[in-house]
Amino acid sequence: MSKGPQMETFTVPAPYPAGLRTVRQALARQGLHTPAELDVTARIKNELGVGLAPCVVLYVDEPALLLEAVVFHRSAALMIPQPLVVSGNERQTKVILRKVDSLAQAEYPAGTRDPLVNLHSRMVRAMESIAEREGAHLITCS
Repeated sequence: MSKGPQMETFTVPAPYPAGLRTVRQALARQGLHTPAELDVTARIKNELGVGLAPCVVLYVDEPALLLEAVVFHRSAALMIPQPLVVSGNERQTKVILRKVDSLAQAEYPAGTRDPLVNLHSRMVRAMESIAEREGAHLITCS
């Protein structure tokens, strides 16, 4: 029985518009790009006439990692760029991405796993630089 995709969630303590800008800046500081994005809220509003809180999917990559992966196997283009969901409200912004465990457990063609894990690690570092990871609490021993 499959557990479904495992996700990591980060909270940026800023309203959505500022939080989205902060996410983009943090990704850029890691040398990452967002060559494509999907405005989920606008799409649902246009297609179904339903209003939702702001939500966008940023597809994140780094051209050298993409090149490295597709040199070994063209199917790497299905995995890079990686999606990163940004949603929020007037108080905070949430960022959601896959956990590295879900990437590590999947079977990928030879040569594509390392660039994919490298990309994911940089995405996580970017989010850790601006946000608090949900479920990450300090445990102290007495």
